Amino acid sequence: MTRPLAGVLLSVLLPFALAHFVSYLYRNVNTVVYPDLVRDIGLDANTLGLLTGAYFIAFALAQLPVGMALDRFGPRRVQMPMLAVAALGGVLFAQAQSLEGLLAARALIGLGVSASLMSAIKACALWLPPERLPMSTAVLLAVGGLGAMAATAPMQWATDAVGWRMAFWGIATCAAAVALLIFARVPEHPTHQTHHPASQPAIGLAAMVTSVGQLYAQPLFWRTALCTLFSNGAYMAVQGLWMGPWLRDVGNLPRAEVAQVLFWSTAAMVAGSLSFGALTDWLARHRVRPITVCGGGLAVFLLCQLLMLWPTSLPFHAPFWVLAVAFSFFGTAGAMNYAILAQGMPAALTGRVSTSFNLLIFLAAFGLQWGLGAVINLWPSANGGYPEAAYQTALAVCLAVQVPGLLLWLGFRPWRRASAAA
Repeated sequence: MTRPLAGVLLSVLLPFALAHFVSYLYRNVNTVVYPDLVRDIGLDANTLGLLTGAYFIAFALAQLPVGMALDRFGPRRVQMPMLAVAALGGVLFAQAQSLEGLLAARALIGLGVSASLMSAIKACALWLPPERLPMSTAVLLAVGGLGAMAATAPMQWATDAVGWRMAFWGIATCAAAVALLIFARVPEHPTHQTHHPASQPAIGLAAMVTSVGQLYAQPLFWRTALCTLFSNGAYMAVQGLWMGPWLRDVGNLPRAEVAQVLFWSTAAMVAGSLSFGALTDWLARHRVRPITVCGGGLAVFLLCQLLMLWPTSLPFHAPFWVLAVAFSFFGTAGAMNYAILAQGMPAALTGRVSTSFNLLIFLAAFGLQWGLGAVINLWPSANGGYPEAAYQTALAVCLAVQVPGLLLWLGFRPWRRASAAA
């Protein structure tokens, strides 16, 4: 069955992109409301990192079951109930009175949005030709970036107006509304329609688990995934939490100004997603491989992190907002690896490929987000903040674990062009 491209964009891509919007809103919201959590619940840097990272660990542990469910049942029937779980998690977070309650709710949120990007990528792989995947992935990430933008200055405004608990009720309402939109507007793909059982042979759970094991056994999967694994994890860990405290404690910015800088840095995330998607699409016509663009952007991303280690002692004294914006823009380059992996696999396996990669990324993000908090917590806090040396050490460790991925990328000889047939 062939549907017009405009129809696919409106009825498939847009609803799933909105689910990714909600996912990013949930993911990044703590970077603005963390002072309220510190004040009301009594969190330190270590427990704050653990709380925010609970989203990542729940998200990661759900990836393989989600991938198998996507390939078996299709993105529509997986995404709707998952978003309902995310809405429930938001309600419980708004009502929590203890660290334990917040942890359970945050984990439930992570579980509920764990299918958002993968469902969208799966839907694009089903409805769009393979050569459109890099650009469609970029659009999805850009809409997710809008969710991250909503988690900055708009979330600060909402928190000031109604409090952080009512603001979480609002996010939960958004999650439920998107679930209803997917139910009402997204069509079933022919391969997943229940009235066409012969169109897709039944795949047993054991066979699907075996296929995931075979995927993890492929050296090419690991070689490609490890190029961006820790860079993607670092991007999520810093952008989703520690950028805010870094701007406040090292940059000495007031809370309202921190929210404004975060807003523009997440706007840069949207611009970066679209720019790298369009650049990859355009250069492919000149036989420049997607992995070349991906790794080149990550090289600049690592340079941005290097500059963040000495923001007040650089000869040219780069403003903090410039470093935050550059970090967000170039950090999106690593997301192109989702499309690179998906392009090399049949559409029937896209769910398992994407979620197998996502599992690794979110485990890395959880470890880095909690680990950064543990390192920062080695220094004594004063008035709820930490000294520059704490962030400098934590960010240096974060940068060090990403360097091997850049060296591995060079092993792909990115200066070589793709074959003319490609």
